[in-house]
Amino acid sequence: MKKLMKALLGAALGIGLMGAGAAMAQDLKEVTYAIATADLNVGYPFATLAKELGYFEEEGLDVDIVPGQSSAATAQLLLTGRANVGVAQPDPVMIQRANAAIPLVSFYAISRRGTNVFIVKPDSPVQSLKDMKGKTVGVGDLGSGSVNYLRYRLAAEGMSMNDIQLIATGYGTPGFEALKSGAVDMSISFSGGVARMKVAGYDVRILPQPETERTQYSYNLFAQEDYIAANPDIIAGLGRATAKATVYLKNNPEAAVRAFWSYSPDRAPKDLNDKAAMERDLAILSAQIRDMAADENADDFAWGSQDAAIYAKIQAYLLEVGLIKEAKDPSIYFDNRFADAYTDFDPAPIAAAAKAAN
Repeated sequence: MKKLMKALLGAALGIGLMGAGAAMAQDLKEVTYAIATADLNVGYPFATLAKELGYFEEEGLDVDIVPGQSSAATAQLLLTGRANVGVAQPDPVMIQRANAAIPLVSFYAISRRGTNVFIVKPDSPVQSLKDMKGKTVGVGDLGSGSVNYLRYRLAAEGMSMNDIQLIATGYGTPGFEALKSGAVDMSISFSGGVARMKVAGYDVRILPQPETERTQYSYNLFAQEDYIAANPDIIAGLGRATAKATVYLKNNPEAAVRAFWSYSPDRAPKDLNDKAAMERDLAILSAQIRDMAADENADDFAWGSQDAAIYAKIQAYLLEVGLIKEAKDPSIYFDNRFADAYTDFDPAPIAAAAKAAN
């Protein structure tokens, strides 16, 4: 009889726990999170790591991470309500915000350095953009913010888009092959993309970058103004989870790679101790750490915070090349109200957990 009572009590307890778990799952707020890429690889730890380590769930969020293709496409997902938040380059969104008053603003700065780079084959005669007149430039997607960056850099050299031929090569291997085969004379890529090329065996040379690229927002989290106003807890939670993932990432990049393999098993090597596989993904992740400026800032840095002066700088080059019709108050491009909430946690336990991880 006692055994029966214990069994019934255990079953009841189990059902109760299951019910509590279901209730907790139902209480999580669903968020569709788009990233401006067609390839959700290891280079997006600010999202995938936050999800795998449970940081989003700690904030009461059930986050669905989806590929948004390009920055322009991601903006459309947000504007049409097919995504709630999205990672995109600031330029394309700022252009539409200034010229057409679209209701999208940045609420978290992820990449704090310029990531756009111009690459050529090692033996190319091209040493600078001045050498590109009459030649072909490849870009992953014509809706990418990289196109605006190219326009700006050409203008700085006294050139325009009419001086080059621009073609979309696609991302990943098709883009790599376009440069290798000579279908394009130069490609526009980003730090993580160059790292991917190199680990895939492609040899490239990066053209010199201006010093101003060291302070530049390159990938930010955006949302509609109405969504931000209606969901301040979600915005604060997303930012805090992202900041936590950044602290973990900077303290143990190898553990972050392993977390990505757990998040996306189809991307993991058959042998999880494969040193070559770790080196490949670590190279991509290390490039992202640099872009996020996580390599030089302390754990308690104001992650996600934004500066109007940087938006003014971006707007200045968009004005210079005629993509924005008239100067606007830089404050229209971003919402910094939740910056303090993003770092409202103790980074020490997260750093310690990262360092202790295998």
